[in-house]
Amino acid sequence: MPRKGYKREAGRSVGMPERMEAQNFNRRISANESLILAAAGDGSKTEGFRNLLCLYRELHNIGYRCTMDLAAFITEVKKVKLEVNKLTNMDSLQLK
Repeated sequence: MPRKGYKREAGRSVGMPERMEAQNFNRRISANESLILAAAGDGSKTEGFRNLLCLYRELHNIGYRCTMDLAAFITEVKKVKLEVNKLTNMDSLQLK
């Protein structure tokens, strides 16, 4: 039961308020979501969840934010990487 004074935010499903210190998550997930977690964890949904958290951490560290389009972000990162490689190759040719 939600605590007194809890007001549901628009767009959030019914449930308890979010707490940053939460240790356990008791949420229903779809069969497809369960398969994704199992695939990410080599059969273990728990390990899959941990692996997805690590993946998000790495994406966040290189500049991705949840409000961005992931496909567009990856495309942009690839373009930047190609440009850096081109510049690096030019520098190495000029040094010879």
